[in-house]
Amino acid sequence: MLYTYFTATSDDEAATALEAPEGPAALFPTAAFNGIDPNMQVPRAEAFLTGTTEEAAADNPRAMKLVVEADEGAVTVLTLTDEFRDAIAATDEPRRRELADFWSHAEDLGGEASAEDLLPVVDELAALAKQAKPTGGRLYCYLAV
Repeated sequence: MLYTYFTATSDDEAATALEAPEGPAALFPTAAFNGIDPNMQVPRAEAFLTGTTEEAAADNPRAMKLVVEADEGAVTVLTLTDEFRDAIAATDEPRRRELADFWSHAEDLGGEASAEDLLPVVDELAALAKQAKPTGGRLYCYLAV
């Protein structure tokens, strides 16, 4: 499944991603990946980067909160936490490599992605977060089933 991560200044602005036939890429800075599920990999990455637990990361009120949906949930926009945004924005290259290696061992990725395969994903997410943070932008994920 393709997951499109993007930045917007508010939940209301993020909800407009459903209005564009092309999705959020027509309106916002984006990074799209196959298999990087926000419900699985993002809390895991937040825990890895911040030292919190996966459960605490997933329990954050902004963790995967539904912003808007269409077509009976076939298209959704979810929030990501500001803690994840801040943590991944603060990473340097060695730390991004560590996260890519950490993700490469995730069972839900089925061992199909190596650390080298995942490093561009981590780099793009970090770049998106770095772009969002100074302006108070937030991270979101657009899913179309």
